Amino acid sequence: MKSLLFNRSLFLFPALGASLLFSCGEKQASQEEGIQVTEVEESKELISLSNTQFSTMEMEWGSIKTGDFSSQITVQGTVKIPVEGMQEVSAYFGGYVSDLTLIEGQSVRQGQVLFNLENPDFVRLQQDYLETASQLDYLKAEYERQKTLFAEQISAQKNLLKAEADYRGALAKSQGLKKQLSLIRISADQLTPENIRSKVPVVSPINGFVEEVHVVPGQFLPASGKALSLLNKDHLHIELVLFEKDASLIHIGQRLVFTLPDRADQVYEAEIHVVGQTVNEQRQINVHADLVDESLGKNLIPGMFVQARVNLDSENGWTLPEEAVTEVDGAYFILIQKAKTEEGYELERIEVEPGVRNQGMISIKPMEGITSETKILVKGGFNLL
Repeated sequence: MKSLLFNRSLFLFPALGASLLFSCGEKQASQEEGIQVTEVEESKELISLSNTQFSTMEMEWGSIKTGDFSSQITVQGTVKIPVEGMQEVSAYFGGYVSDLTLIEGQSVRQGQVLFNLENPDFVRLQQDYLETASQLDYLKAEYERQKTLFAEQISAQKNLLKAEADYRGALAKSQGLKKQLSLIRISADQLTPENIRSKVPVVSPINGFVEEVHVVPGQFLPASGKALSLLNKDHLHIELVLFEKDASLIHIGQRLVFTLPDRADQVYEAEIHVVGQTVNEQRQINVHADLVDESLGKNLIPGMFVQARVNLDSENGWTLPEEAVTEVDGAYFILIQKAKTEEGYELERIEVEPGVRNQGMISIKPMEGITSETKILVKGGFNLL
């Protein structure tokens, strides 16, 4: 019985040995193929990094950069036309609309006849002026004659006063009618009984385009009634909406860039010229910015939405690539090179206080023990923390 057991053991030991050798060989192979990160004693807070790991992970060293660092805030807005670029065309006197051929979007120039108005009252107005003007010479001569007679004590004072009242009344009426005629673009100095007309032109007060037409030919347009809405695009601006928390960061003179949703490749530059002084119910303020190159405004249409980035005031400080700073459980760390060995590097984990981010860079607050000479792992550190 003992012999049987011994013989079976002879067969088991070689098999077990082969199995152990195969297992160890497999474990050793997997250790050589994988990337192992081993920490040294916790008290030193150092991390060992081999040369193989450094090259395999495509890590890079860098250093602190100092200088002016400007951050940005992203806001949305719309293309707007200032008040001086908006014009409602109306009439000082009512009349029937004629010769109107404009449509929305059509361009107009300052002084161009938009349409005509017809009204018999225009004829009476011209007639009244001509009649009053024709009496002025007689009334003025009579007034001068009565002054002379009164001075020579030939005529009574009441005759002088009446002549003066008649003359000055006619003069005032004449001047009033002249002003009314100018409102309907009729020159009183050139008016004669032969060129009295019942149709007067309504002209464009600005260069621009027709936004909306409110009347049709043959319609009676009452006095001060709205006929057309005109817009001038020569001076467009951008109206941005900022949240209350960002209001203190904005001031007049700051530059910004913006793009259109469907044209992200076209970048426009603008400068803030008005900052709102009140906060609305949504806890927002309005900010107005002018285009730096107003010739680019021809590509913009009022009402368009824009995505803008406002450049805040630059601050002098330390900056690193964003990838150099890693967040772990709400804290932020960088890895600095403490020593270089034949096998690789010894790294120390340093907690930092990050600031603003901009175009792949991040600012951090200066710290003792770190200088521009300190080597910092700026790429691949995420794999070690």
